Amino acid sequence: MQHIPTRTVRTSTAAFQRTAALTLIAAAVLSACGGGGGDPGAVPAASGSGGTGGTGGTVTTPVATDTKVSLVMVDGSGNTVTSLSGGQAGTLKATVLTPAGKPAAGAIVQFATTTQGLVSFTPETGSALTDANGVAVVTIKPASYTVSGAAAVSATSVVEGKTGSASVNMAIGAAPLTVGTLAFVEPPKASLPAFSTLALNIPVSSAGKPATESTGLALSSLCVGDGTATLVPSGMSNGVQVATYTNNGCTRGRDLITASIGNSSQTIALDVSAANIGAVQFSGASLTGTSIVLKGSGGQGRSESAQLTFRVVDQQGKGLAGVDVDFSTTTSIGGLAVSPARATTDASGNVSTMVSSGTIPTPVRVLASASRNGATITGLSDTLIVSTGLPIQRAMSMSAEHYNVEGGNVDGTRVKITVRMADQYGNPVSDGTAVNFVTEGGAVGTPAQGGCVTDGDGCTVELVTQNFRPADGRVTVLAYAQGIENFVDLNGDGQYSCTNYVDASGKVPAVYRPLVDTCVSGGEPFPVPGDDMGDPFLDTQGDGVYNALAGDRPFPYGHASYTAAGDGKWGLNYLRSSIEVVFSGSYARITELCRNGACANTVYTAGATIPVPGAAGASCAPQQLAVRLTDDNNNPLPFGTTVSVVSANKLSVAGVSPAVLTSTRSSGGTVHQFTVTPDASCAPGDFSLQTKTPTGKITEFKFTAN
Repeated sequence: MQHIPTRTVRTSTAAFQRTAALTLIAAAVLSACGGGGGDPGAVPAASGSGGTGGTGGTVTTPVATDTKVSLVMVDGSGNTVTSLSGGQAGTLKATVLTPAGKPAAGAIVQFATTTQGLVSFTPETGSALTDANGVAVVTIKPASYTVSGAAAVSATSVVEGKTGSASVNMAIGAAPLTVGTLAFVEPPKASLPAFSTLALNIPVSSAGKPATESTGLALSSLCVGDGTATLVPSGMSNGVQVATYTNNGCTRGRDLITASIGNSSQTIALDVSAANIGAVQFSGASLTGTSIVLKGSGGQGRSESAQLTFRVVDQQGKGLAGVDVDFSTTTSIGGLAVSPARATTDASGNVSTMVSSGTIPTPVRVLASASRNGATITGLSDTLIVSTGLPIQRAMSMSAEHYNVEGGNVDGTRVKITVRMADQYGNPVSDGTAVNFVTEGGAVGTPAQGGCVTDGDGCTVELVTQNFRPADGRVTVLAYAQGIENFVDLNGDGQYSCTNYVDASGKVPAVYRPLVDTCVSGGEPFPVPGDDMGDPFLDTQGDGVYNALAGDRPFPYGHASYTAAGDGKWGLNYLRSSIEVVFSGSYARITELCRNGACANTVYTAGATIPVPGAAGASCAPQQLAVRLTDDNNNPLPFGTTVSVVSANKLSVAGVSPAVLTSTRSSGGTVHQFTVTPDASCAPGDFSLQTKTPTGKITEFKFTAN
């Protein structure tokens, strides 16, 4: 009779019972077969035992050979449940037994559902390990508060290569979210000021219990719809969603806020304040760089006037229409004027005026003042959209690319002159700040602007060598710009303060406005008396003292005659800085010769023959030489001039230092050292010391040793 194999045991109780019954039947059949043999797994009887067929063997009962899994879902109290709704969560518990019927510890159980988007697991992978009792646990909940339907959830585990699984069916019910009564965290005592924020609590529940999320929450308000407020949700805790309300200058007076989820909604009212004038911004000019030329000098693309545009904005940066703006200039020197003196902003808050040049070169700014609700705001013209601090005297500096240029005998050598400025806070001044230059010799500036306007922290022009050339070859360059005088900030508020002041009409305004109102007395002091600045002047002597007979000239011509003293009041003035650049000659002289530390002030010109005692003949020895090189005005040779030894004969010369002239304006030229080493036989010899300027001008001096 054929062997009947044992069937795989199913995981359910009924399947297990059916498998056991089949196993017993198979065993009975095998027993009845007799001579077919005994238990397939039994050891055959020994020869001569007397057993025949299968009658002498021992019959055994097959055992279950599959992993067994059982699955239930329980609530927080441990009660078995078959449904979930809204934010409710359940616990899936799978019990796993080995094929031998013992608890399977450390086995992986994978939980899954065939209905996607209906439920979610924690952990998200839906997998867990069994404990010592063979139990694995995961959390299950509806995927959202609004989903509904039915789902089959399964648990599968593989133990000792055998797979077992079980499943349960469950119902998922929708439990929509509901919005509760709205409340502010700290209700304002009055209207919420413009650009202030407020926290709003929004209770959210599901089936009467605090929700854990606010899916579908919509927030709106009248002012948000106008674009003058924002309402942004943030964190959620204990069923309360928090949102931040910001008043960006709503003009309604009262806003109505609405929070809704689906058909559930709540509203709350909030008083809000509108914005006042926030700033008067300079928008730009009709000309690139806002550069205009002197009156009567227009033409060929140059203009004697420029249109300046300002924008009046509220505290949120939006343009204000219908605001009257008054214009004035920081100087009227030479007939400079602004027209119209008053204009009204358009629908975007823009307003314009024209500035026309006078007959004297000067930087100028236009002051625009606007008033609303008893407050006056001012702005100064600039090439930036938003004005920044004015330059202050103590932060103005001036430098040259190098200070000794080949210009005593050469036209067209160019050297860059840079001016840098900062405001009282140490920040770079805004782009477009105008700087004027005048020079004692050569030409300075650009054909387009004469001076320059700042870009970044400063601006640069070129000084070009040409006539006029001062007799001493030393050229003073003066830069001046309009800014504020130094002051001591006693109260530390970052601006000039005054206790006794009046406005242009003689009335006392509520608050002192620097540069707008007149400080009668009680103003903050100057650091030193000289900070109350008089007129700037071109200091041709470099001694800091004005001397018209010596060629000093005041700039700009703000008074009938030069005024050294200030006016005793802090305010706008002409900031100034000057440097001296040497127009160096191209040909060298030696004005001092040193040998082994002993120096003589002997002048040698080009082609001179200079003896070097001790470098030849009896007892010859190395000689340490130094020469002082100057041009014809006793100034240093040009920057970049090389000093070298050529045509050495029977003598070796090394270590010419410095070999290249650096930037210097020191009177008396530069000193260069080198060592002369005799021939091994102390034979007579010679060499030439050569200077060569950047334009190729050469001077040579012959040194001889006899």
